[in-house]
Amino acid sequence: MARIVLITSDTAGRVAIVSELANRLESIGHTTEICSPRDVSSYTARHGREYTHLPSGATAGDAAAVTRRLEAMEPDLILCDIELAFEVMAAYATGAPLVLWTSLFSVWKRPGLPPLHRGIVPGEGLRGTRIGMEWAWLRYRLGRSLGRMRRRLQSRGQDRISRLRTVAEVTGFPFADEAMLHEWLVPFAYRTLPVLVFNTMALEFPHEPHPASRYVGPVLSPVAGDELGETGLRLTELYERRKSSASTALVYCAFGAWHTDDDRPFLRRILAAAALRPDWDFVVGLGGRVDPGSLGEAPPNVHLFQWAPQRQVLKHADIAIHHGGVTSVNECADAGVPMLIYPFDFLDQKGNAARVAFHGLGMVGDRKGDSAAAILHKLDQLCGDESYRVNAARTGSIISAEQEGNRAIDAIVALLQAPEAT
Repeated sequence: MARIVLITSDTAGRVAIVSELANRLESIGHTTEICSPRDVSSYTARHGREYTHLPSGATAGDAAAVTRRLEAMEPDLILCDIELAFEVMAAYATGAPLVLWTSLFSVWKRPGLPPLHRGIVPGEGLRGTRIGMEWAWLRYRLGRSLGRMRRRLQSRGQDRISRLRTVAEVTGFPFADEAMLHEWLVPFAYRTLPVLVFNTMALEFPHEPHPASRYVGPVLSPVAGDELGETGLRLTELYERRKSSASTALVYCAFGAWHTDDDRPFLRRILAAAALRPDWDFVVGLGGRVDPGSLGEAPPNVHLFQWAPQRQVLKHADIAIHHGGVTSVNECADAGVPMLIYPFDFLDQKGNAARVAFHGLGMVGDRKGDSAAAILHKLDQLCGDESYRVNAARTGSIISAEQEGNRAIDAIVALLQAPEAT
């Protein structure tokens, strides 16, 4: 059987993906090694996994060190996070079959797609016209070009792209042929390297995917059983209240663990909205980044947790309020739970939220502008319009079929059997 190296960056969602891939691959006899240039030990520990720390840096010598470390693992296949350009080049130098992976929606400019960071819905308003989307891309690309030029001048040729070009020369990576500097991905996207997209076309805008990419469905960890300890006891009590109709709705709220923004003003508005619906229960996962005491006194129907088992709670939830992270979008859709999304002004979250709205799986709110009353009004709309739940359930059935069919693993096995494709 094969030895497969999985290289990831340091977000909880991506570590969860490689951990689950490792579990599935090992269950059919393969050997895996999870690697990262960042400290992801706290994340891998949650999944009962360990990881190998790769040498970090940005020089040709650092790349050579990574290449040697990977070569020592004797991989039959390397799957590398598409955003780790330095590690992609070092992995390329090993000569082992190399496949990139991502959980993002399309990072390439394709007909019918706006830039991923924009909350543009195709067909909606002037921004959603073909001309509107072309204009959005033109502005984005011009901004990126000017930014690269400024950084190159300010750093006297020691900016990130210049250093990666140097690394490419040493590793033999075909930078001129592969690097696509004007696509959405930072620092660049790739022209021909194969990319497995651990996401579903059922949530994408209609388009013809980039020829090198293949959507194989999300990679979701199994829903955990009952939680142990105080968290589990509190949640079990809530689920029983929901069954007995003592609670007429359960709303799950979570806004990621990665952001450094001060989210307390917005969370206080969530709590104020909850206070207006005392017959609903609100489970709020704080992601380990907010002190519950800093939010003031919570209403009795608000249940604050530093960490909440998201997939388990979603099994019982009627609505989810979240920030639009791609993992949360996929997990809510898989559970058939309508979404109210309040994206940060950050990376792909507005684009993810736009896709949820386009497919009728939920609504998008204004994080800075929505009052407690406005939040509650949107929740009432989601509860009152059955189409949101129908659409979420339909999408969930597609994702469930992708999970049961193990499309992601089938794609990896196919690459092992035909490495020349890489």
